[in-house]
Amino acid sequence: MKKVLILLLFIGTKVSFAQQEDGVYVNTELLPSTGVGTTVKLEAGIDIPVINTAKEKLTVGGTVQNTSFNYVDDDVPFETEEIENFNAFSFRFTYQRSLSDNWALNIMGESQVSSNFGENEIKGDDLFFNALVTLEKYNADKNSLWVFGAAYDIKYGLYYPIPVISYTKRVDEEWAYKIGVPDSRVKWSFAKNHELEGFATLNGFTGNVNDGIDVYKVEYSGTLRQTSVLLGLGYNFSFWDHFKATLNGGYSVYNSLQLQDYDNEEIYDFEIPNSFYLNVGLKYVFKNNTNVKRLY
Repeated sequence: MKKVLILLLFIGTKVSFAQQEDGVYVNTELLPSTGVGTTVKLEAGIDIPVINTAKEKLTVGGTVQNTSFNYVDDDVPFETEEIENFNAFSFRFTYQRSLSDNWALNIMGESQVSSNFGENEIKGDDLFFNALVTLEKYNADKNSLWVFGAAYDIKYGLYYPIPVISYTKRVDEEWAYKIGVPDSRVKWSFAKNHELEGFATLNGFTGNVNDGIDVYKVEYSGTLRQTSVLLGLGYNFSFWDHFKATLNGGYSVYNSLQLQDYDNEEIYDFEIPNSFYLNVGLKYVFKNNTNVKRLY
């Protein structure tokens, strides 16, 4: 039932896969929860186009991230010190190729280490792999775009791949929308360099507990996985030609924070209640020279 619920609610993500802009960015997220604890995520990343022609684009980059879980100890029946702080870093590549005037191919591969580093070393279970493959079909008459494919990414706290199917349409110079899985949103460009965006976002985290943890006096090894479905409104402001500042606020309509073993079975469920959400970011955007259509 939990998988079904997540898939039904899985209508948004923070990143719109094929339409992601290359650049250098910093990002801060806050998800408070008075009943169990507060999640704070600090992230910095870079994606540099090393090939950037009309026909194709190859980008390499990576991220560093710190995720802190500030638990209310009275509500958790075991010591939480070992799972309060996680660090992650990754290396990735993305490849985008224009196959014709109407078709394009997108591929992403990423290796990522995410762990509490309780033993101050990297173990095999600290290493994760993410991937994406999509095809895009552009319709010039309708000024629309279909995307089909599949993705697997641990940043959503899920251990299974998801489909990527979306329909994007540019209505006019001010309005555009996207409907599909896993990304749905609507954007209003109400003035030069100013945008308002309604969104539904799946967000989360996965980190390995690489030194084990005692739960109910039994030592377990596994991962900490957090998944949140967020609804909200965002504001984007572009300045100095290549810079973009974002401010997103909303409310979580689904929250899950679990310790799981390596068979993805639940060890402990923190039963986090729904709460408010805040995201602040700044990005320097590189120019895109490909002929691949961008409608959103």
